[in-house]
Amino acid sequence: MINNDLIGQVPENSAEAVANWRQIRVRIHDAFEQARTPGQRAALLALNQSIMNMAEKGIDQKELESFREIRGHSYSLLIVKECLVNDEVCAKTAAAVISREMAAGRMAANHMLRNMKEMVAFANHLQRTQLMAQQLAPRSPGPVSRVLSWLLQ
Repeated sequence: MINNDLIGQVPENSAEAVANWRQIRVRIHDAFEQARTPGQRAALLALNQSIMNMAEKGIDQKELESFREIRGHSYSLLIVKECLVNDEVCAKTAAAVISREMAAGRMAANHMLRNMKEMVAFANHLQRTQLMAQQLAPRSPGPVSRVLSWLLQ
């Protein structure tokens, strides 16, 4: 592993990438949430692509389809997050992001997010998922729950 200024330790080879791609993906998403400039986000997307390419070379054939699905969804999620302004897809931002990603070779010419309707649908799905996660998140127990759990011990 080598140190990266954006997310810390990153793999040097395919074996390390295969062993750690899930944790690295989470760190990239966390850093993406904190990124303040398009340059920082582009650097994280480039790092994500590099690590996922490295990992894909070592992924077992039985897991390859699942890996590619997760990888694609993860990339789309990062792109949509960058295009959101006040929880709405900004067409101007989306055009700039798509243009940058196409120029960098990270987005295919037929990628679904090039269609604004698809991007809005993906963003709506993201927002519903986040809302459900907030609703289902465990809440700190109230006084009655604490007393009952103490009595039942």
